[in-house]
Amino acid sequence: MAGGYFDVIKGNEGEIKTIAGPALVKGQQTQQRGVDSGTSTLSGTEKATLVRALAAREHNVVLMTGSTDYLSDGARTVAIRNGHAILGAVTGTGCTLGTTIAAFVAVHREDKLLAALTGILMYEIAAERAAERDDVRGPGTFVPAFLDELFAIRGEAARGADAWVKGAKVEVLEL
Repeated sequence: MAGGYFDVIKGNEGEIKTIAGPALVKGQQTQQRGVDSGTSTLSGTEKATLVRALAAREHNVVLMTGSTDYLSDGARTVAIRNGHAILGAVTGTGCTLGTTIAAFVAVHREDKLLAALTGILMYEIAAERAAERDDVRGPGTFVPAFLDELFAIRGEAARGADAWVKGAKVEVLEL
């Protein structure tokens, strides 16, 4: 972190707690387990507060991923309850989410939180739509369906259709 600036910091609870360090993670043991996010030790409010504090300290956007995602720019904080459990069964989905967020932030630099939120929603709503398809029976059939749904949402958005975003489950948090 001391070697440069990051527009967005993304990680699971253990990774975010490790980056935040003991000053922000009071009374909690930090255990970073990489791809395996492990069992949560924080409440939703504690996660949101940690993400907001880290974003404020680092002057960027922070995303903590999990069954509920927490996103903050240090001033605004949201909880996102989209996505599907099958994402956790497919290697690399966290990395591709990071790439999706980076693409959105690259083209909408004036509001990085909004850009990241839009990328997350597109990604997670595509996952929900793919998981609901009759041709999806597990991770092997999910991946091509997921790519198809990402492509479909991109096309819908390009045409100005906003039906896909009506599935967004976002809560603005007052901390």
